[in-house]
Amino acid sequence: MKKGIFLIWIDEHRQMVERVTLPLIIVLMIGITFLFSNTGGVKLGYSHAMYIPVLLAGFVFGFRGGVLTGLVAGFMLGPFMPHELIGGNAHSAGNWLFRLSVFTLIGFLAGLTSDSARSYQRRLKWLLQHNTLTNLPNRHALIKTLEQYDITGDEARTFLLVVVCCENEIELKSAFGSSVVEQTILQLADRFSRLCTEVKIFHTDLGQISLLFRVSYGEVDPLLANLLEDSREPVEYNSVKIHIDTRIGYFIFSQPEELPEDCINMAEAALIVAKQTSRNMVAYNPAIKMATEENISLLGQLKHALKMGQLALHYQPKVEIDTGKIYGAEALIRWEHPSRGMIPPVKFIPRAEQSTLIDVITEFVLEEAIRQLSVWQKSGIDVSISVNISTRNLLQPGFTDLVVRLLNQYDLSGELLELEITEGSLMVDVEHTIDELKRLTRLNIVISIDDFGTGYSSLQYLHQLPISVLKIDQSFVRRLPEDQGAVYIMEAAVVLAHNLGLKAIAEGVENKQIYQFLATLGCDMAQGYLIAKPLPPEKFVEWYGQYAGIYHHSDSIS
Repeated sequence: MKKGIFLIWIDEHRQMVERVTLPLIIVLMIGITFLFSNTGGVKLGYSHAMYIPVLLAGFVFGFRGGVLTGLVAGFMLGPFMPHELIGGNAHSAGNWLFRLSVFTLIGFLAGLTSDSARSYQRRLKWLLQHNTLTNLPNRHALIKTLEQYDITGDEARTFLLVVVCCENEIELKSAFGSSVVEQTILQLADRFSRLCTEVKIFHTDLGQISLLFRVSYGEVDPLLANLLEDSREPVEYNSVKIHIDTRIGYFIFSQPEELPEDCINMAEAALIVAKQTSRNMVAYNPAIKMATEENISLLGQLKHALKMGQLALHYQPKVEIDTGKIYGAEALIRWEHPSRGMIPPVKFIPRAEQSTLIDVITEFVLEEAIRQLSVWQKSGIDVSISVNISTRNLLQPGFTDLVVRLLNQYDLSGELLELEITEGSLMVDVEHTIDELKRLTRLNIVISIDDFGTGYSSLQYLHQLPISVLKIDQSFVRRLPEDQGAVYIMEAAVVLAHNLGLKAIAEGVENKQIYQFLATLGCDMAQGYLIAKPLPPEKFVEWYGQYAGIYHHSDSIS
C-alpha cells in the first residue's frame, strides 16, 4: 500500500522529480568514473557502483532513460579508461563491451519495470475516477473536481450541481438487460453535453448522472427547463425507442463553503424528495436536510421504541349513518417519545413503508389490535377493528399465515377484523395481491380500499378484487357540500360502491352538515372528528358506554 502511495506521489510530481534526479545522476556518474579510474579499475569492484545511477535513471525516466544512461555509463568506464586491470593486463575491448552491455541491460530492465508500474498505476488511477461501464468520470472524480474549483472573485457566476436519475431503471433492465442502462446513460450524457459550454458530466451511480455547470444566475432556470425536457426524450436501444422516467435534484452554490461530499449529498437529498413526492425537479434547501436527518433518526429509534412500549394504538370509531350503530373502529398507531412527546404517524410511517421496518410495525399493530378485540369481545363491546396494511405486507411471505395464527391464538372470528389497503398500493404485483386477498377473505376477513378516489389504476381491477368496502378519501369529504366537484365525485363513488355490492364509508367527517349530506347521498358509514377523535382503549370504552353502542350525531359537538 505504501509503495502504491509512493508511486502515485512520484507520478503526480514527475517534473519536479526529473529536475532533481537528472543532475544527481550526472554527478554520480562523474564521481564513480573518477573513483574507478584512480583506484585500480575493477581491482576493488568500484565499477559496480555505476548500477546506482543506471537504476535511478531507469526508475525515473523509463526504459529509454535507463538504456541511454547504461550506454553512457558503459562508455565512461570503457575504451577511454587508460588504467591497468588485475594482473597488469591492458583494458581489453571485450571487457568494457561486456560492462557496457550489462549496464544497458540493467537500465532497460529497470526502465521497463518502472514503465510497467507507472502504466499499472495510471490504470488504477483511471479506474478510481471512471465508471468502467460507460468510461465516464465517476463520483470520486466529481469530488476531485469540486475540490479544485475556486469561484471566488466571480460574483456574476455560480455553480449548479444537478443529479439526474433514471427512475424506471429496474423496469428497463428486466425488459432489455443491463446494457440498456449503460446506453441510456451515454445518450443522456451526450445530450446534456450540448446544453452548456461549461459542463462536466459524471456517472455517479448505475442509473444516475451528475452534472456540474458553471453559469450566470440568469441562465439557471432556462438551463434546468432544457435539461428536464432533454432528460424525458426517448432513448434508442437496438433501433427501438424507449421511454425513460427521470427525476432531478439540484443544488446551487456560489461560495466554496461546503465540502465536496456535502455538495453532492445535498443534490442527492433533493433528488430523493423528488422521487418520494413524484415531482419532476426539486431544489435543495436546508429543510430537506433537517427532514432527512429527522426521518433517519426516527427510523433508527423505531425498533427500540417498540421494545420499550412507546408505541400504542388509538381507536377511531366508525358508525352506520342510517342506524347510528357503532360497528367498528380503526386502529391508528401513536408514538409517545420520551423526549419529543407525541410523534404523529405521518412523521415515520411513510418512510417506514419504504423499508423492512413496516413489516415489524404491521405485525405489532395486528397483534395489538387482535388482542384488543379479544378483550372487548369478552367485555361485551361488539365492534370490529380495522388495520391499515400495505401491498408490501401482502407480498411478504407468510403474512396471511401470521393473520391466521393471531386469530387462532386469541380465538377470534375473521369477520371481526378488517384490513384497509391504500388504493395506490394495489397496483404493485396485482395478480399476487388479488390471490392473497382472496386467501384472507376465505377467513371471512373484511377487505376495504382506503383513500379511494386518490388513485385511478385500481378501477380496472375493482371488479376482480375481493373487497367489501370503499373508504372515500377525506380530501373530498371535507369539501362537502359546498364544493360541487367534490359532490359529483362523492355521488359517483357511492353509486359505484352500491352497484358493485360494496359498502361506502366516508372518512374526515368533521361537522353535522357533512354527516347529514352523506345521509342524503346514501353513504353507508362515517368516520371523523364529529363522531370522535382517535381514542386510547380505555377512553374508547368510556365513549362507547356513553352512547350504549348507538351514536346520535345530535349529541356531538360540531
